[in-house]
Amino acid sequence: MHGYRSDRRHFLKTATGGALTASALAGAAGPANDRISLGFIGVGTMGTDNLTAAMAQPGVAVGAICDVYQPHLERAAALARRSGNQPKETADFREVLANPSIDAVCISTPDHWHPYITVEACKAGKDVYVEKPACVSIDDGWPMVAAARKHQRVVQAGTWQRSGQHFQKACEMVRDGTLGKVTMCKTWIYSNQPQAGIGNPPNSTPPAGLNWDMWQGPAQPRPFNPNRFGVYPHAYSYFRFFWEYAGGQLTDSGVHMLDIVQMAFGEQMPLSIAALGGKYWFQDDTETPDTMQVVYEYPGFLTTWEHRSNNTEATKSRLMGITFHGTRGTLYVDRAMCRLTPEKGSDLQPFEMARVTDPHPLHWANFVDCIRTRKKPNSDIETCVRSSATSILGNVSLRSKLRLDWDDAQHTTRQPEARQLLHPDSRSKWAVKA
Repeated sequence: MHGYRSDRRHFLKTATGGALTASALAGAAGPANDRISLGFIGVGTMGTDNLTAAMAQPGVAVGAICDVYQPHLERAAALARRSGNQPKETADFREVLANPSIDAVCISTPDHWHPYITVEACKAGKDVYVEKPACVSIDDGWPMVAAARKHQRVVQAGTWQRSGQHFQKACEMVRDGTLGKVTMCKTWIYSNQPQAGIGNPPNSTPPAGLNWDMWQGPAQPRPFNPNRFGVYPHAYSYFRFFWEYAGGQLTDSGVHMLDIVQMAFGEQMPLSIAALGGKYWFQDDTETPDTMQVVYEYPGFLTTWEHRSNNTEATKSRLMGITFHGTRGTLYVDRAMCRLTPEKGSDLQPFEMARVTDPHPLHWANFVDCIRTRKKPNSDIETCVRSSATSILGNVSLRSKLRLDWDDAQHTTRQPEARQLLHPDSRSKWAVKA
């Protein structure tokens, strides 16, 4: 099973992001000098993408690399050294956080580790780039925001589409009324994969060089299984299809799409959520649904999320995207372009804007700039926690078999019987405390 992959790697060398001007920083809020020392925690596929994008930024040095899997650690350290860096290597992220020479950290671990390491990094005085989704359990997300604010840290989340010019243009057209009244948004991802999925391998001994207990961390301990670890050649980490560590396609890909919807509508949260779905195709050991539809009711409009795993309508286009349906026109946006189609009788003119530069390196340029200037980043942690919560609520509705009503002021559902699915089931040692 291969999740949707962006083609950011092909654009890393084309991204400019602009030369970042070093600025004098007030107090001790930012790095001690003009050169920013970064530590990378988790350097699998996404962590390596982040490492590569970061090293392309002016004035950045890789000071530390951490991974509980020795082959990943060695590979990433070698990559950093080839670019002229001399990182310290460790299998324990706490050594990175305790290192006073590290100004900021990048957290690209499996999802269930994101809240704890982010909060502890803020306490240690580090700025943070943390991958999406922000959390696996909704109640672990808000302490991330609290820690960022309390310790005055820049915390950029990995919802990097926000740094894309064509995504920003799409949101602008929604906000300024170009489309008229928008009453429906649709988001989706489609794939067509073999029914065998990722298979059903038995539990086994962890591979050499893996600290399996540390990999599980906050999650309840389980015997090693290669699919739960999910590291295979040419695969994009299968941990995301098991509930303890992630939330399937909805929190992996859906969070990107729903994040743009919420960006376009001023970061509103849904009022109500209803989901249906299940495993209708795969015959493997994954736990999350392979087919799913979620309806989100926002103030004045509906948004839907849809994914399926056995059909792409015989096309390679529109596999992952968003449509905004307004009274004057329909706006389609994906990772390659945005396109406005006027409604019949509308005075709008057709409009199309292609992506020029990959947003992922631009997202890193924004993070580095915000470390220096102390400005709020494009994907401030609060926006990602809210988008992650929206995604997770779809899964909560599915798993609880309830239509949910969201109380945004209290950060909980109005249905008490669903609230147990908002709480983390973490080992006490790794409980998140802002």
